[in-house]
Amino acid sequence: MGGVQQVLKAAALAVALAWSAAVGPAQADDRLIGTVKTAEGEVALVRGNATLAAAVGDDVQLHDRLRTGSDGSVGVTLNDGTLISLGPNSLFEFSEFEYAPQRGAFGFLGTIDGGTMLYSSGKVGKLAPDRTRIKTPISVIAVRGTRFAVGLPAAAGN
Repeated sequence: MGGVQQVLKAAALAVALAWSAAVGPAQADDRLIGTVKTAEGEVALVRGNATLAAAVGDDVQLHDRLRTGSDGSVGVTLNDGTLISLGPNSLFEFSEFEYAPQRGAFGFLGTIDGGTMLYSSGKVGKLAPDRTRIKTPISVIAVRGTRFAVGLPAAAGN
């Protein structure tokens, strides 16, 4: 019986590893929503409890926050072609993002807590303007156009 149990354990482990390999990348890909295209001066990418210096080519994931210092600026292109540019002393979070044309599912919510931002719509903003929003400390901007700018007092801690 010992040999049969070992074979069953090995088979169960193989199935679990195959399943996690098949599911793991899809879940990781769902969180990848864009890429840092420009970064100058002090720019931090905050992911969970980790803070990293942002660099051109870095992946941007759902719920990531970008923080710029007094000399910082950063530009991000999302998977649908949306462009987000932040100026000095800014804090921005990618709160929600869904771009799944095969399912007809679109949405974007960005949260800016301070600083300056330039937004240029990609496909989500053009196909689902009613599901595209920017939240500030005092309002929510419903995106109906293709470009706009936001200016707020510097984010706390910047």
